[in-house]
Amino acid sequence: MMTKVKVFSEILGSEIFIPEKPQRIVSISPALTETVYRLGIEDRLVGVSAFCDKPPEAREKPKVGSYYKVNFKLLEKLSPDLILVTTGAQRSSIKEIVEKGYVVYPVPLPVSIYGILENIVIVGILTGEYKKASILCRGLLEDFEKLMGTLDGIKIYYEIDLGGPVSAGAHSYIGDAFRYLGALTPFENERTPWVINPEPNKIKEFDPDIIVYEPKPFSKFSREKIVNDLAKRIGNLEALRNDKIIILKPNSLAHYGPAFFNSLDALVSEARKLL
Repeated sequence: MMTKVKVFSEILGSEIFIPEKPQRIVSISPALTETVYRLGIEDRLVGVSAFCDKPPEAREKPKVGSYYKVNFKLLEKLSPDLILVTTGAQRSSIKEIVEKGYVVYPVPLPVSIYGILENIVIVGILTGEYKKASILCRGLLEDFEKLMGTLDGIKIYYEIDLGGPVSAGAHSYIGDAFRYLGALTPFENERTPWVINPEPNKIKEFDPDIIVYEPKPFSKFSREKIVNDLAKRIGNLEALRNDKIIILKPNSLAHYGPAFFNSLDALVSEARKLL
């Protein structure tokens, strides 16, 4: 008989029982899916979400749903002994999964870079691989420490397409990362994770040295269209006139798995070229 351990979920407000080392894991979060791979236990991952693409091999796993919907017929066939989800947009799914009797553990959305690391540790604890998780976190933190202060005093406007323009506020792991880099951002004092439809006048007054733009996943985009759209919506910023714009790959900084630190390193490298 498989040994089970008792863990407490602050989010669920209850204790749950999971196998000491779950062998049939389903992850409906791209960040948690990547973490499972980085811990080297992808052979125990039997299902993922349609948006799980890090690493690329994750796309080959059975798709059990998206952020908002779950294919319960497939989930039943996969018979998971642990389902990993995040909070935020997935809260409605959590309730439904729990009501259907599955063992689910919600991992909180991070509000800082240390929240990303903590979530890695959580996945390590849940999967019985906490030592591997600690080693992974130590390496990521060491790499991140090398980036601290590298963009000191540089004014950066970050925008992501989430069905509309959105920027990062103070209570965001992205905003937190920019603070550690030493960069200034126009909404760094907004006490919210996301600033929806950022005020153009505030961006113009801020007058960024560099614009960082992250397109929506699975969308068609071109540099020319992005620059034109920004100029039309915000105005003829000097950063746009001088082509001081970095266009990230979709799901770069928006992704709060271990690869976030790789994306941040790449961003710093590109920013230095423009300065």
